Amino acid sequence: MQCDAKREAAKGALELVKKFISNYKIVGLGTGSTTQAFIKESVDLLMNKKLISSSSSTSLFLSSLGLEAIEYNQKDSYIYIDGADEVTRQGEMIKGRGAALLGEKILAYSGSINIFVVSEEKLVNKLGEKRPVPIEVVPKAYPYISNILKKKNIKYEIRQCQAKDGPIISDWGGFIIDVYTGPMDKPKYYDDMLRSIPGVVETGIFLNLADYIVIGRESCGYDVIELKRKSNDI
Repeated sequence: MQCDAKREAAKGALELVKKFISNYKIVGLGTGSTTQAFIKESVDLLMNKKLISSSSSTSLFLSSLGLEAIEYNQKDSYIYIDGADEVTRQGEMIKGRGAALLGEKILAYSGSINIFVVSEEKLVNKLGEKRPVPIEVVPKAYPYISNILKKKNIKYEIRQCQAKDGPIISDWGGFIIDVYTGPMDKPKYYDDMLRSIPGVVETGIFLNLADYIVIGRESCGYDVIELKRKSNDI
């Protein structure tokens, strides 16, 4: 028997969320098809919660289901659910295929419990095996960043919009550049190196941001990886 791995992951995430949801009035939601699969599975549960969204795409999807995203009140804690483009069993992730990496990282950084939901083909041994690392950059800084990446012999391309001419512009007004690192032995090195370039706003390398990773299987069912995230409290 073969199942939809995304839906299996979404079902598993819903069962996990139910264990914690009574402690939270607010649910944060990421961006992408697997997050949407979770939202579809969880409409009845989400109806009774305040929702904060990582992107306009997710806000529009919530609206289509009769749900509404609110502005975040910094005094309230929340549980956060999102997908990933690549993930290792150690909890390292690449995100940003939907160009929402900045909003996603902002919400994940402050989430009290972060649950990431993926189908099994997203599982890799090393980040960069299948996907480039997206970075969001200040548009006026793009020529400078481009030159720096060339000098470092790093392959990259600015992500183009498919529905109009020109580059994709994020919700935050940035360009998205896809950086081809190949498999990374030390993803933190690449994260630090890319963020050190003036004009780079954020990277799609997510480290120490997952409490749980739910992996949906094509053979049906799901696995849960529980991680011990270090506190980001200052």
